[in-house]
Amino acid sequence: MALGAGAITKRVYPDGRIERCENVKDVAQYIERIGEMIERKALVLL
Repeated sequence: MALGAGAITKRVYPDGRIERCENVKDVAQYIERIGEMIERKALVLL
């Protein structure tokens, strides 16, 4: 799991499929949208 502006979390499934979840790159946007980033990461990782 990657955290911070511009970070990309990747989940690799047993069948080899990779799912990516990217954070916005702009720091101000990242701070404004942190709740959205958390929700998206939760969906990918759970």
